[in-house]
Amino acid sequence: MASSKHLILENARRLFSENGFKGTTIAQIAKTSNVTDAAIYRHYRSKQQIFDSIINDFFDEFSGLMDSIHERQKSGYCLIETLILDLDAFLDERVVELKVIMNTYTIMPSARQIMERMYALLGLTLERCLEKGMRDGTVRDDLDITPTASLIAVMLMGMSRRQLYWPETPNLAQEAVTFCQRSIRSL
Repeated sequence: MASSKHLILENARRLFSENGFKGTTIAQIAKTSNVTDAAIYRHYRSKQQIFDSIINDFFDEFSGLMDSIHERQKSGYCLIETLILDLDAFLDERVVELKVIMNTYTIMPSARQIMERMYALLGLTLERCLEKGMRDGTVRDDLDITPTASLIAVMLMGMSRRQLYWPETPNLAQEAVTFCQRSIRSL
């Protein structure tokens, strides 16, 4: 049986995703969690703290994914494929959390910080993949690493947004892999 704290987070996550931060109340979270408002306040000081807990947990998992990509012993060229496909799967499994962040980052400073940290970490991970590929000879050595990594990061996050808001559209992860590998491949 799930703890009340877990139920509160699960229901808050869903409500924030559906109604946004401002459209979600502590009373709604309590009702859908079958707890009292007081029970929520035993675990969290405010709706903001619940929200921040959700998005920080998401970022911690995202960070773990980026760390795991660093640890893989493939060429830099192959790491790009691993990163794109693993990121696609990760975000596909966390649609609700991603929607919470995407729907609020323009109005919630904490969500904006998470988005900025995600882009920065994704860009850094891509830079490391490109650098490794340059060292092992699988990636062109004439690439300007930082702008290339930034461009790929923006493309990947844009694809995620497209998949999030238009789920009926085809997933383009494999096409992104092909495009990126064709663009960076050492001759």
